[in-house]
Amino acid sequence: MDINEKITMLKNAYAQGFVSKEDFESRLAALSTATKEVVNTNTMDKAGQFVERVMDSNTLNEAAGEARKMVKRALQTDMAADVATGAAGGAIIASVVPIIGTGAGAVVGAAFGAYKHLTKK
Repeated sequence: MDINEKITMLKNAYAQGFVSKEDFESRLAALSTATKEVVNTNTMDKAGQFVERVMDSNTLNEAAGEARKMVKRALQTDMAADVATGAAGGAIIASVVPIIGTGAGAVVGAAFGAYKHLTKK
């Protein structure tokens, strides 16, 4: 008998006067707590199954393959070439200039490359 059937039987017993109000409330609270525990257990089981599917090597290999394809397609565009060139130039220039780091130079260079690409006619 599942918990919902037990709750229904308890409500019927209370309605017919076989169970006192205090006894009904305490048993209902216990059954409600048990219901929450079952729901939490089911949720954890589903989460575990999801993690197992994600961690499956085939799934990870497929995701990595798709990511590689997307990166290759993106790098074949003219804008990607301009942004990469700008980032490399900015990183080289910034590595010589004091205070400004290579990362900051790369970001500024990439932004300049994107701007240059978007404004050329």
